[in-house]
Amino acid sequence: MEAADQYCRDEALVPAPPAQVWEALTDLSTWSQWWTLVSVVPLGGTAVAPGVRFRFEGQRAGRPPTVWTVEVLEVEPLRRIELAYVDGDLVGRAAWEIETADGGTNTAYVYRGVHATSEASGETFARYGTRLHSVAMHVDALDGLARYVRGEPLDEGWRETVRERMNAGVAALG
Repeated sequence: MEAADQYCRDEALVPAPPAQVWEALTDLSTWSQWWTLVSVVPLGGTAVAPGVRFRFEGQRAGRPPTVWTVEVLEVEPLRRIELAYVDGDLVGRAAWEIETADGGTNTAYVYRGVHATSEASGETFARYGTRLHSVAMHVDALDGLARYVRGEPLDEGWRETVRERMNAGVAALG
């Protein structure tokens, strides 16, 4: 399947010190607590380090899940986690980046050239580009990460709010 590379940067201010954000980002066992729209399945250890692999499984209403394998390429402590999507429905480069900011930590998830390798994922990019990904990152992952580091509830009520906000975001995309 021939697909265009996708690039985007989704970021938010997480009201917590960089060390606290970094601790959550480098422990895969926390990701499924605050990133509700995907399941994160470690394929070995849960401490983020070069060579560590894990699988993302994203649910889609009425369709098979989107599944892709990720390998950690580089870790620059308290700054950046460089990732490669190496197999599955998406391949390419991505990263977590953090930096100190007034009021907390500027936290970003960056697509550095990700493309679809399956028809369903290709259709999603063709329809929305990275706009759908951006909605999901803001209403789920980045907001959930902020709630996690602040110790706020990430219960079923929170998950329902994510679903509602995601549905509204998709509707707004048209």
